[in-house]
Amino acid sequence: MNIPRATYRLQLHAGFDFDAASGILEYLRDLGISHVYCSPCLQAVPGSTHGYDVVDPRRVSSDLGGEAARLRFCDKLKQLGMGQILDIVPNHMAIAGRHNAWWWDTLENGTSSRYAPYFDIDWNAPEERLRSKIMLPLLEDHSGRVIAEGKLTLARCGGSFVLCYHDHRFPVAPPSMAGLLAECAERTGNGQLGFLADSLGRLGQPSEPDWTGLINHDRDKEAIRQQLARLCAEQPELARQIDAAIDELNHDPERLDAVLLHQNYRLARWRTAARELVYRRFFDINTLVGLRVENERVFLDTHELILRWLRDGQLDGVRVDHPDGLRNPQQYFERLHKAAPDAWIVAEKILQSGESVPDSWKVAGTTGYDFLNVAGGLFVDPRAEAPLNEAYREFTGETVDFASVSLEKKLVVLRDILGSDLNRLTALLVQICEDHRDYRDYTRHELHEAIREVIAHFNVYRTYARASEGSISQADLAVIQ
Repeated sequence: MNIPRATYRLQLHAGFDFDAASGILEYLRDLGISHVYCSPCLQAVPGSTHGYDVVDPRRVSSDLGGEAARLRFCDKLKQLGMGQILDIVPNHMAIAGRHNAWWWDTLENGTSSRYAPYFDIDWNAPEERLRSKIMLPLLEDHSGRVIAEGKLTLARCGGSFVLCYHDHRFPVAPPSMAGLLAECAERTGNGQLGFLADSLGRLGQPSEPDWTGLINHDRDKEAIRQQLARLCAEQPELARQIDAAIDELNHDPERLDAVLLHQNYRLARWRTAARELVYRRFFDINTLVGLRVENERVFLDTHELILRWLRDGQLDGVRVDHPDGLRNPQQYFERLHKAAPDAWIVAEKILQSGESVPDSWKVAGTTGYDFLNVAGGLFVDPRAEAPLNEAYREFTGETVDFASVSLEKKLVVLRDILGSDLNRLTALLVQICEDHRDYRDYTRHELHEAIREVIAHFNVYRTYARASEGSISQADLAVIQ
């Protein structure tokens, strides 16, 4: 294991890419830096200034110069006898239209998508209207008004279809276009189009709800898409007929609304995010969706490049961003360590006073927030506390008792910012209580308030109970009790 002596953070972006970073490596070496510590470098949303909004973990960011520039950077490090630590993001991906092919496919095909198991989505929402749908809260107004004003329209792109809203594009579920294409086939007498319309109509849930079934569904819908694209390219008049039918539909709010109701997502007014999201986010950022990295297939698909670089010696270690967002951090670190046993692994975790990193985590430690908090205290004069508290009290009229303020603000955050997440937890607890006769008479409201109060009074970020294994540490048990 090549343990760093001193690291220097490099924040990479389009204005400071791998080649630009290579230009300062000699200077850093002369400062005594043993390892550069790079920000995430996998493909992020174009123009990202930080790299935490990854859209494709299978390639290097084009903004940073791509794989060729990364290799030049690694060669320069090797020449100078320096190493590299990389910041990685296992907890989430960015929702960014077509840029994230996995998310796009999930919106298009719902639970039939081969990538649906990759994301932490509650497909079994307590409300029927949201069942098997993903809430997308980004409309400026109620959906009915947006449709009536002509701001939401259907369009064809080769052999597929999209819904357009200002600069946003959303994929259309293939089966929802069967009716429109069948109508066009009848008008034109085109048998090939009729066959494709029938094929789309039969493209429902996979016959086998396992990985093989999802792959076969993906194969079938892509074959239909390609055939439709070819047919439209070979018969321009037929393509014009289809586009004319789409134009008619766009001017009929009832028909357009019917198409919307058959999508695997629900476009809604932006304010609904506060209460009705059905996917796990990164805190309250709606555009970052949680990954189910506890699924080994997801782990391998999202870490393929990182593990290869660690095995090849192009990386000496990784800084794991927000492992507390993962369902089972211990399992994650065990997998990472097993795949790269010589890697130097550190966890980005904020420790409360008296809290320690779980002994079961295969990490070298944290990234140092706890140390910086202590070191920062050297620059704070405790004699200033009393006058600062008095100034705060006079200016705000509020108490300066930290425990009271902290509890009050936690409750505000749970109500106003994390309301959707709290509602999802409540729905889970309702289901649990229904299975136990001693608890099933608690109302949804009572359970909601109980969860809210417990979370607000928690004195650490989270615990690590593993329900499926019936496993909980003594430290976690003490916190919960």
